[in-house]
Amino acid sequence: MRRLLLGFIIGALPYVALAELRTWTTTDGRKAQGEIFEIEGDQIGLRIANREYRFSLSRFIDGDQAYARKWQSQPRCELCSKTLGTRTMEAGGKTYHTACFRCLACKKVFRGGDEFRRDQWGMLAHVDHFSFVATCGSCGRMFAKREAKREQILDSNRFACLTCLSNAVLEEKALGLVNERVKKALSQIGIVKPEGKITLVLVDKPTLDEEAKRIRASGKLKGLTLTKFRTVTKGNVSNTTFEHRILVLYGLPHTECEAVLAHEHMHVWLNELFVEAPPDVVEGFCNLGASNLLKIETNKLSSILLDNMQKSSSPTYGEGYRKMAEKLSRLGWPRLLAEMRSRGKGK
Repeated sequence: MRRLLLGFIIGALPYVALAELRTWTTTDGRKAQGEIFEIEGDQIGLRIANREYRFSLSRFIDGDQAYARKWQSQPRCELCSKTLGTRTMEAGGKTYHTACFRCLACKKVFRGGDEFRRDQWGMLAHVDHFSFVATCGSCGRMFAKREAKREQILDSNRFACLTCLSNAVLEEKALGLVNERVKKALSQIGIVKPEGKITLVLVDKPTLDEEAKRIRASGKLKGLTLTKFRTVTKGNVSNTTFEHRILVLYGLPHTECEAVLAHEHMHVWLNELFVEAPPDVVEGFCNLGASNLLKIETNKLSSILLDNMQKSSSPTYGEGYRKMAEKLSRLGWPRLLAEMRSRGKGK
């Protein structure tokens, strides 16, 4: 929660530049049209084909780097990223166009003393009006409930912003394509193909919660792995077969869906080894798989999801992840996988 202290510079109507679309060229010659929406440190945010990506500025040719530095040197609105004019408002050390600095619920410009909330995308709303605001369950972007389209209301009071909905996984064919990318990425760190058959299922939130309750799983789950095994012994030889069902929450954007699937594939790997470990070790390890996929992605959503994971207060999913990430940095993937394998009773 923030309390608003406003500074006014009154003059002509604010000048809002047209979209600064240009062709960007990487040092290896690849080109794409996009516009800058933010620069943080050595990371540049580019909006390409209505999707927001983040890249290292050094990835681009000198001319593009010079353009970005000039862009960054110009005073810009915290919300829309366009150049500021002569009529602005200031709050919390940030400057906005007067036209931008308004509550997304009531549409009124904030006044001195107003309390407001700001999301990671710069959207603003009065604290008193927060009951009229929906928050995207994936990226955290706020928007007015009354302006939401029917398809943005997914289930169980779960909302999706239009950006996340535009590339959401809404059918199992699409889920299968995402899964192929995940399997390829995990194979590169040593997570081998499972022995058992995996069935992927898209489910709504009530179904996922009910399945989680049935096996006494807890947390704000967006995926769940259910493994069945059967061991047949003939003489001195035992053979174990596995069947896995991975439930994935319906309507996740591709980036988040990749992270969720990666997390669940790590569970499959552990399950087939019959690894026994405390919950923070298991979930922290599985979150390493998720973070691996998020680091491959180059968009703002992946950065937000990674940041949320790193700052999570959950003893299991947050602290567990941070401990396992520290261990990974010391051991590397081969030694860490060997250590986890040594905890197993299967192989």
